[in-house]
Amino acid sequence: MQVQYDKYFDERGQITIFLSLLFLVLMMSFLFIVEGVISYSASSLGEDAVKGAGESIMANYDRELFKNYHLFFLDPRQKDYIVTDGKEFINQYFSGNSFFDIYCDSLEVTGEKTAVDEDGLYLKHEIREWMKYREEKEIAKVLEDIIRNTKKNDGERKECQEEVDSAETDIKKEQDEEVNQETKEEANKKDTESDLKGDVDKNTDNVEDMKSDEKAASDEIEPVSEETLKERSNWKEIKETLQLLMRTGILFYAAEHPENLSRQSIPGTNLPSKRVKSSSFDNEQRLLDKMDELSFSSLKGIKSLLSVDISMDGRGTLWTKDRYIISYIEDCFSFYGSSDKKDNALLYEVEYLISGKNSDIDNLKRVANYILLLRFINNYIFTGKDTQMKMQINTMASAITGVMGMPQTMKAVQVLIRMAISYGESLLELHTLFSGGEVPLIKDKTTWNLTLKTMAEQLRNKQIVKKGKKNISYKDYLKLFLLTKGNSRTVCYRMMDIMQENIASKEPGFLMENCLFSYSWKGSLAAGGVKLNFVKQCSY
Repeated sequence: MQVQYDKYFDERGQITIFLSLLFLVLMMSFLFIVEGVISYSASSLGEDAVKGAGESIMANYDRELFKNYHLFFLDPRQKDYIVTDGKEFINQYFSGNSFFDIYCDSLEVTGEKTAVDEDGLYLKHEIREWMKYREEKEIAKVLEDIIRNTKKNDGERKECQEEVDSAETDIKKEQDEEVNQETKEEANKKDTESDLKGDVDKNTDNVEDMKSDEKAASDEIEPVSEETLKERSNWKEIKETLQLLMRTGILFYAAEHPENLSRQSIPGTNLPSKRVKSSSFDNEQRLLDKMDELSFSSLKGIKSLLSVDISMDGRGTLWTKDRYIISYIEDCFSFYGSSDKKDNALLYEVEYLISGKNSDIDNLKRVANYILLLRFINNYIFTGKDTQMKMQINTMASAITGVMGMPQTMKAVQVLIRMAISYGESLLELHTLFSGGEVPLIKDKTTWNLTLKTMAEQLRNKQIVKKGKKNISYKDYLKLFLLTKGNSRTVCYRMMDIMQENIASKEPGFLMENCLFSYSWKGSLAAGGVKLNFVKQCSY
């Protein structure tokens, strides 16, 4: 009996211990699960807090930059407060929560990406995001026609250059012959000096005979016709008119009211484009300066001008994947002839994107020179093909070389006359473009305006040019010059120059290099005795 009793109590003790251990295991599992839930919840809440803090910081985008250019970049004035504002937001997120005792233990900013980084990559991203919701303007087919026509003209330009080289060779040859002739005459003079001295008396007896011979010879010389004198007078007037226009400057001719041209400028320091070391910024200036080398009295200027390669590359990114930038520029940047924004740093902003000079007047002059260069070569090629034009040129050249007594220089004079009338035609076209009109893409008899007889008067009257089947405007030329920049890097940095200067007038000290597109947060949260490390990327 006693044995059975003891056995009963042993079994009950074993069950109690088993149940106690089972309860302990369950409690430990429960506590482990609770700890995991708390850690996970704290981690999730911490992640939400960090994300919310990042979004709160990024909400401080620069209002002026968005208002004027539709771009989201962090206001540079907020850049120094990212850490302090971030900590404050995180701690405020957990304030009043008695269950989770969490606070921001450490926080630092790393991996900053600004508007000027990576060749304007983040600027292009923001522009592309904006243009997704806008109707992208179709690039006019006429621009592609211009590219083709310019490439064709570039081939014919080389032929014209050979003609000028040939004319220059003829002149040099003639000058060498004159020098040789003068040398021979000098030698003959020395040899006959003594003979002449002895023959003085003899020759004196024949003076009357010599005079009569001279008179007879002079009677044989054909008198200069009135038509020839008129041609010479026309050429003199043409040269004087063109030289006067060149001295006063092409902008004063092209613009209807040159006194109203903008003289605004921007400083050349701290501009985003200065970060880019590229010779392409200066190559255009050397090319366009050749327009100032033109002279209507020698072949040097035309030879230099015809040496310019005017072929245009249509394979750059602005023609292909970055074409949306052209539509964006058309929407957001002003140009000559558009509605002026008087409070902007520059009024001719698109011209700045093309030229990159610090003043409106310099940018406009470079664009005008570029247009004048293309129109001049186009017109010069036409004057060498058209039969009627060649007759006018030959008539005037004959009259001029006749008075000079140098028929050998006929070819050179023809080149000078072609150059003069082509330049005059180009000036008329430039004035038409600056007045808001259009000019024909390809020249033919029906669209040519000047004649050598009335050219000076036509230039003074600023005759509006005739239109053709396909025409191009000043705005089309601006788009053409932008598209043929090739890579979009140059244009992007110059856009940032303008943005920076315009916004700095309202926000002193504004710099595009301080405009953050994205950054990373690295830090830790303290949750009780546990540290929760995190890395968070924040971007627009």
